[in-house]
Parts: sequence; structure tokens; C-alpha cells
Amino acid sequence: MGEEAVDVVIVSHDRPLPLAALLGDLGDQSEPPGSVTVVDDSERRTDWGARFPGLPLSTIQPRTRSFITAAKNAGAREGRGALVAFIDDDNRIPRELLASLARDLREHPTWGAVLPGVVYHRKPELVWVYATPFRADRWEFELLGRNRPRDPAWEHRILPTDALPNLCVVRREALEAVGGFDEQFPVNSSADLCQRLKSAGWQVVADTGILTRHDVEPPGVTGYWAEHTVRDPERARREVADWFRFHRRWGPGGRGFALRASYHALGFLLPELVAVGIRPARHRLRLLVALGRGYREGLVGPLSEPPAPRKSGPGRPDDRPTPPAARAR
Repeated sequence: MGEEAVDVVIVSHDRPLPLAALLGDLGDQSEPPGSVTVVDDSERRTDWGARFPGLPLSTIQPRTRSFITAAKNAGAREGRGALVAFIDDDNRIPRELLASLARDLREHPTWGAVLPGVVYHRKPELVWVYATPFRADRWEFELLGRNRPRDPAWEHRILPTDALPNLCVVRREALEAVGGFDEQFPVNSSADLCQRLKSAGWQVVADTGILTRHDVEPPGVTGYWAEHTVRDPERARREVADWFRFHRRWGPGGRGFALRASYHALGFLLPELVAVGIRPARHRLRLLVALGRGYREGLVGPLSEPPAPRKSGPGRPDDRPTPPAARAR
């Protein structure tokens, strides 16, 4: 496949079992990846290349924790393929996934990025999310299909999206043109990338004819929505700060922003606080302090303008990106 191959980037931190399962799935793809780069800043080091000799795999092991965004950028710089897949380490992917997403981008030169629909690995009849377009007020995303049974009316469609959670394939030309992921958002930077791609004239869509399986706790597990939060106070702090920074850049601005943002943040902060109380957690006080620090840093911490795109995409760049119209596949 040469330059047409898909380079895969996986970021991992202290989750060797899910990562090993994902690497096994990559070894079974109908269209093999051009390269696989694992950015693993776990405390316990693993020679992933030795464990999976059949994959074109290299491992970056930072000396200190790099967090997701910087790790994605580091992994993307290792490849040379025209397409880059960013896959969270807790995915289980079907055999045709890379080939199908790559076909989407090859057949649609105006698309800068595409993500699949997502179901729960442990309850595949249940949707994690189909797509994430903005709500009309731009304070939240519509989590289409979230925690509902699979719905044929939402599948096999091209849907608008304003974020790229969990797994996506990005055209390298588009990624490099906008300067990659913005490391001012250490954990949750995919929504910001999505907006910058759109501002540069690229389309960003979800293809729900392609499904991946997210191996996270499904509904029914106590406090399932905060699985990552309760395990990792440092990540939780940065995720909260990223939410406020994102809305400072892309959400409704104007007078009273801090008050309005704080009000809308209750929609996710209150459930996080409930989960800290009801789930087993070794560091409850650390978690509470981390959430409070993230709130303050996100509201008042520094935030510079996004890097200017080096060139425009094939569409008409807009001053304020809006979701493309949904259309049947």
C-alpha cells in the first residue's frame, strides 16, 4: 500500500491487557496497517514489538507521563502514510475496520477525518455513541444513540460530528496543515482538532456503517460513567480543565462566560462527584482536589489562539465551523 497505508497510533498508560487485545486485533486486519506506533508511558515497561513480531510496530516510552495529546502528536510523527488512525487502547476492532475507514477517505477527498460508530464491547447490542454533533446552543454535544439499543435508523449513514472520540482516521495532509493536536488540551483535544479542520475547509464526519467496540464498563456497573476518573486523578484534573478551555475557544462567549460555563459544567461535574462517592476509590481526597484544580485552571489558565492552518482544505473555510448536513449513505 505504501503511502496509501494507514499508520496506527495508540496511546496507553498502565493498561497492558486492553492494549494487548487491541494489538491482536490489528494483526488480523484485512488491510494491514503501514505502521503501528504505541506511545506507552506506563510505569511498567513492556517490549510490545517482541510480543507482536508480526506487526510493523515501534514503541515510544517517554521517561515521564506525556498524557494523550502530546503522545498522539509524537506517534503521528513516526509514520509516513497518507492516513493516520488514532485508536484508544480500550478498543476491540473488527477485521474490516481500517480498510473501511481508509476507503471512506480515499473516496471522499474533501473529508479530513472520519470516525466509526461505537458500541460497548461487553454489551454489543448497546450503543456507546454514533456521532457527537454540537447541540444548538454549542454548550454540549448530542451523544447520538448513547446508552440505547442499536437502531437501524441511525446506522449506515454519514452523520455530522463535532468531536472525534475513541477512534478516528485522519488524513495526514489535513492533520499537518492545521498543526496537529493542540497540546494546550493535554487529554481531550479531538474536539478542538475537529473544529480547526472544519475552519480550514475540511469535512469531518461519522460513518455509522462501520462500528468499533469500546471495552469500557457498560451501563449497569455502579458509576460506570466515571471509570477513568476514579482511577486517575491527574487525568481527571486535565480533562476538566480541557472542557473549560474548549468552550473558551469554541463555545458561546460574551459577558458572564465563567458563570454560564460553570452552570453547564454541572452536567458532567455532578455525576463525576457522585461516582467518586459511590465507587471504590483509593484517592477520594486527591480526586476531589484534582477536579477543583481542573475547574480553576480551565477557567483562568492561559490559552493562546490555535495555530493558523498552513493551507486551506478543499472546502470553503468558515469563521465559525458548523456541522455538515446529515445525509444517507
